[in-house]
Amino acid sequence: MAAMPSVTRDPLLGFARIILIFFTALFAFAGIAVLLGVPALLIFQSDILAELAADGKNVPTALIPGIALLLGFVALLMGLMVYFLLLLRRIVLSVGEGDPFIPENARRLSRMGWTALIGQLVTIPVGALGTWIARIAADSGRNADVDLSFPGGGLLLILTLFILARVFRQGAEMRDDLEGTV
Repeated sequence: MAAMPSVTRDPLLGFARIILIFFTALFAFAGIAVLLGVPALLIFQSDILAELAADGKNVPTALIPGIALLLGFVALLMGLMVYFLLLLRRIVLSVGEGDPFIPENARRLSRMGWTALIGQLVTIPVGALGTWIARIAADSGRNADVDLSFPGGGLLLILTLFILARVFRQGAEMRDDLEGTV
């Protein structure tokens, strides 16, 4: 099927492509930077703990590995976000080509739903570690609040993606059936 010129020149799709490229690059850069912080934190942990002790802060030695683990989870979240945005970009490109109701887009939406679900599950240890680190920071004279609110928006997104995946799958099947009868 030939691409429709009006679809390929849609300014919203062009804007979406640019925004998706920007945020994909941003999350990739952030994920790499956070990931590089993990070995640096572990290599210099004795220096960091000595500096904190010199400032009069009594922190447990488990703080540094805890922060490293937290950074690892944050890097994982950044990686999941990059994957999610790459899938979304491929869907946007297929819309620009004029044929979004293809089985591959149904699979992409399903993968996006699973990616969002995994991301929500990863936020559980991130929240727990953040709370633990915040308590240590509060004990050392700093006020730290961690938001552990219910992720209603994230769960709604997951549900929407899985429903859209079924809609796209059924739409592609119906189109294939219709093309087979012509």
